[in-house]
Amino acid sequence: FHTVVHRKKDFRLPQGTTTMAAQEPMTVERAKLILKETITVFALPENKARLTGAIEEANAAPEEQRAMVKMQKLVPIVTELAGGKLAEHGLPSVMMGVMQIQMVAGQEPLIGEGVQMMSGCLQGNIPDDAAIAAYTTKLGV
Repeated sequence: FHTVVHRKKDFRLPQGTTTMAAQEPMTVERAKLILKETITVFALPENKARLTGAIEEANAAPEEQRAMVKMQKLVPIVTELAGGKLAEHGLPSVMMGVMQIQMVAGQEPLIGEGVQMMSGCLQGNIPDDAAIAAYTTKLGV
């Protein structure tokens, strides 16, 4: 083990970066809004085309390689699409954003449903327009 010591005066955040303490706390309403906006991004025709293209490419690979190819193709696309929306809400990364949203899922089952929908995209289960519309309507934000 080794210890890394940071002197307070040497530690600086990049300009425009906020600390965790400065972020707006995650609430059920905020999580619902973020999920609605993020999941809606997947329904945009150009994004849906990118996702389905990646799935088709993965499905064309030999069967033993399909899961790996899906991950290689889908993770960057889903991260880009979701990450942009999450960043607009002050969440620095997809993983951090999903973790913060998941923390309030116990208070509202619809939040867990939205997180599952986003996670499904990573596995190639892209919700159709009707499923996205039904979910966003249930959110009511």
